[in-house]
Amino acid sequence: MSKERGGVHEQVLVRRIIELHDKYTVYVSKCFMNLFPFYKALKDAFEIVCNKNVAYSSSAELLVAFCVNIVKKGGSEKLSDEAIEYTLEKLVKLLEYVERVLTMSMKEYSDKVEATLWWAIHLKDGGNEVTDLTLARENQANFEEYHSNHPVANPRIDFNITVLTTGYWPSYKTSDVNVPAEMVRCKEVFKEYYQNKSQQKRRLNWIYSLGNCNIMGKFDSETNELVMSTYQLATMT
Repeated sequence: MSKERGGVHEQVLVRRIIELHDKYTVYVSKCFMNLFPFYKALKDAFEIVCNKNVAYSSSAELLVAFCVNIVKKGGSEKLSDEAIEYTLEKLVKLLEYVERVLTMSMKEYSDKVEATLWWAIHLKDGGNEVTDLTLARENQANFEEYHSNHPVANPRIDFNITVLTTGYWPSYKTSDVNVPAEMVRCKEVFKEYYQNKSQQKRRLNWIYSLGNCNIMGKFDSETNELVMSTYQLATMT
């Protein structure tokens, strides 16, 4: 195995573990009626599998890296949103076997990915995070409809907002950033929309560390798309 946790071999391994877990879960539930000795045997076996080291990484790290890859890129199969959610549910079941998944070092992952992992881990409980993300998607769709019906308010650039509720997610530090005038305009348009929409006057805190931007850079005879964080964009402008 390579040292790259998100590599093809590692993804294949995690897929095989998911398939193996599905297979024996069916055996335990349908063939043995979820009798405790068989359920415990399944649990004990996958606790060993999910806490073993594999080459340069632990199985837990491979599961987390697989989750990150699925969320950020859709995985090597380029999965649909429905397939991603289905796969995450499978991963959550495996993460339950990991002894210290919540205390694992997440320094190598971005804040956005960490928030996604928290959502995945809490998915099995049907927690507030799932509802929050559903409402955020609906809110974005309503915002797009709003500025399409109000040409004067249309910021003229693609601007996606995810509104999350404080307390449902890991806390993030807020900071003042001098963002470009185009982004200031987007913020003002969204704030006006959100305050008119919301019956309760909720305060919006902008978490720039979770943002990213796609800009088109013109270099001599060619144009390239640049993907960067909000901080990097602010530095360039």
